Amino acid sequence: PMPYAALLTLALSMGVLLAVYLPVLSQSGRIVDSHILANAPFYFFGLVTTVILAVGAGNRMADFARLREVPGWMFLTGVVSALMILGSTFLIPRIGPGPFFVLLVAGQIVTGAVLSHMGWVGAPVDALGLRKAAGLLLVICGAGLVSLR
Repeated sequence: PMPYAALLTLALSMGVLLAVYLPVLSQSGRIVDSHILANAPFYFFGLVTTVILAVGAGNRMADFARLREVPGWMFLTGVVSALMILGSTFLIPRIGPGPFFVLLVAGQIVTGAVLSHMGWVGAPVDALGLRKAAGLLLVICGAGLVSLR
């Protein structure tokens, strides 16, 4: 298994990539004059990249066929992804990448804490105690300080 420090570094790197690719998508929306249309190449290249990585990792046709076993409602995450991309291409030019990402991450942290506390959507149960609640309050206050004009 990967060392924990390597996993943390990978997570941080993913945050760096997210912070770059969403403003790039926003720029592509401005170029094509359609924040909705800017989604199309994202999903096309995402699909191609996923298939290439899966095949490179040793997945075969039988593995792809198992996607039929995923409950249909779970594919709604594609809708959420499209709305997230659309929201970023719309919001970043209007509020800037700093406030956008602070609010995006704050929303993820608060929602993650609720999901973990309740054990929803398969998340391991991690009770929300006073220390974590205080931390969430600081996250919300910090997002407000960074975002409000």
